[in-house]
Amino acid sequence: MNQYTSPMPSSSSQPGKDTTRRLDFSTILALLWHRRWWLIGSTLLFTLLGIYLVGSQQRIYLADSLIQIEDKGGSASLLGPLAGQATGSDESSTSDELEILASRLVLGQAVDRERLNIVVSPVRYPVIGDWLSNRHLRLPASLGGEDYAWGDDTLKVTTLELGGPWQQQTLTLEALGDERYRLLDAEGQPIVDGKVGENALAEGIKVFVRELSAEPGARFTLTSISDLSAINSLKSRFTAVRNGTDTGVVTLSLSGSDQTAIVNTLDTITNVFLQQNIERESAEADNQLGFLGDQIPTLRGQLDEAESALNDYRRRRDSVDLTAESQQVMENLVGLDNQLTEIKLRLAELSRAYTSQHPAYRALVARRDSLNQEKARVQKQAEQLPAAQREALNLNRNVTVSQEIYVALLNKREEVRLKKAGTVGNVRILDPAVLQPVPISPKTSLMLAVFCMIGLMLGTLAALLRHAMRKGIDTAEQIEALDLPVYATVPLSPQQQNMMRRVRLKGEKGGREIYQGVLATSQPSDISIEALRSLRTSLHFALLDNRRKSVMFTGPSPGIGKSFVSLNLAAVSAEAGQRVLLIDADMRRGHLHHAFQRTSEQGGLSDVLSGASPLDSVLYHSRIDNLDFLGRGVAPPNPSELLMQPNFAELLEQLGERYDLIIIDTPPVLAVTEALIIGRHVGASLMVARFGMNQVRELEHARKKLENNGIHVKGAILNAIEPQAGDKHGYGYYNYSYA
Repeated sequence: MNQYTSPMPSSSSQPGKDTTRRLDFSTILALLWHRRWWLIGSTLLFTLLGIYLVGSQQRIYLADSLIQIEDKGGSASLLGPLAGQATGSDESSTSDELEILASRLVLGQAVDRERLNIVVSPVRYPVIGDWLSNRHLRLPASLGGEDYAWGDDTLKVTTLELGGPWQQQTLTLEALGDERYRLLDAEGQPIVDGKVGENALAEGIKVFVRELSAEPGARFTLTSISDLSAINSLKSRFTAVRNGTDTGVVTLSLSGSDQTAIVNTLDTITNVFLQQNIERESAEADNQLGFLGDQIPTLRGQLDEAESALNDYRRRRDSVDLTAESQQVMENLVGLDNQLTEIKLRLAELSRAYTSQHPAYRALVARRDSLNQEKARVQKQAEQLPAAQREALNLNRNVTVSQEIYVALLNKREEVRLKKAGTVGNVRILDPAVLQPVPISPKTSLMLAVFCMIGLMLGTLAALLRHAMRKGIDTAEQIEALDLPVYATVPLSPQQQNMMRRVRLKGEKGGREIYQGVLATSQPSDISIEALRSLRTSLHFALLDNRRKSVMFTGPSPGIGKSFVSLNLAAVSAEAGQRVLLIDADMRRGHLHHAFQRTSEQGGLSDVLSGASPLDSVLYHSRIDNLDFLGRGVAPPNPSELLMQPNFAELLEQLGERYDLIIIDTPPVLAVTEALIIGRHVGASLMVARFGMNQVRELEHARKKLENNGIHVKGAILNAIEPQAGDKHGYGYYNYSYA
């Protein structure tokens, strides 16, 4: 791969140009691709968290059953068709039955039978206990697993009576082995020992354990809650759904973590509902028999009186036959009287359950008023008959009406008695409770997908926030806006990170990263080395007419890659056939000697300037052809004073005669003054800024500080550039690459 990096002259910059970073869609994609390991790490982290949380959640199962609520026939009514006309329907509302099914009347009995007011909770191992128990795993005793209950351990308690000081307290049951156990108080003190199948008694305590299957040391907590709390808990897990709008088939469902318990509880609920339905039907028949028992004697007396009156009249008149007209009038009156009597009985029956404003009650009243009007009309016809015929008609009518009503009530009483004897209710169990094999909660796939998406979104958000909050330089235009030419943009090298080693030297608070080799020799085709080759070409022309063949690299702050640029630029320049000398002028914290496997004690610049060692004794001829190295030497207490001595300028003059190019790595200009001294004696000064780290104002401040001391900054290098959106031709600024 060949590259050419063209420096942008200051005259080409546009002062009014907007250099603020824009975040368009392509930029976002490139940013996310560059931070893909953030996204992968965040997604993986949250996926693992989701696996743990899902695996630790209690498994919730569902049991369901099927019942049928049949329509009630009209035989349950005293008046048959008349009752249907009064109420508008003979059907028992399925909705009402569903409300009864979910009432405290039914659920309360289920709670009492299944002892749902006793809450048994296993004591799990911290953090991972639930996760292991859900997989039927347990920790060995060596890791403390014997003090906890695991997935296969079970405890069934049918009696838990707490009185006196133990009310509202939670007890702990500890398995002892051989179906024995011990009850502990809240402080872990023993209360009483017990055995499965026997009552454990203590002052204010009565416990009966029906089943215990656990290793010795396993513990469970026992809590007695109120019946109302147990009913509300059961109601929240119980559902009754009608299958269709015109059917009486109902699906009952109950959820819970104990598979056996939810099946038994659901069966208990259906049996209780069936039993109370039968009892309710039987109670209704008893009420009807009682009502009939009150009415039949009264009607019998009325019938006897009517027959006596008719017989007396016949004896007085010998015999009076009704004419056809009188017979018709009597039949009409008898029919009306029968209907009015039935309505009267029905009103008496409805008054026990409804008020006078109920629609059914008001419908019967309206029907009664209509029949009374019809009766009044027929009675007017009867009044036009002869007196003897009228009297005979009334007496015959009374007897006929009383006989028909009396016989009807006798028949109804027998019918109700037969109904009571064969009462089965209108509820039928179609399917008993059965457990669904797959848990309904947690939704493993859904929750893992949600956690994965959360991780991806948070990783994306972190990358975007970091980009938005970063105030460092990220484009060459920001540097050029300062009228400072950009000589090169050097991409961030992944290979260079592998060649760094972090060390902590004596007397330092924090560590530093040192070089373990020269990237230009170990990875000559690296993208950052290609950029430095372009910089080599640019410097060659920049120093072509300059007597001084030396260049100084400095920057506003430490850690920006000055040493990396100096070291590898020296290597690629030497490869081009130039005689190159690399000087580490950072006599305080310089570490370039590590790249050549040397130590500062072997001498260097400080030793030459102080007169402690001659130049040739500390000058190192590296393994790279044409490249020599002058290290920093032993760290002096006064590096700036050493550089201000005349022998430093003389040293550079002497070295300039021996080398084609001298590259000097200096300390940060905003931190110390060495760069201000060295810059007066070199042919060119270049400023290094790190992508995303140095701010424009830092670069401007460093430049002004150099220029105020008479040092002209030739240009800048933007180092460690990360891939950005829009870099379709390669890395950096004006980088064109081809294979």
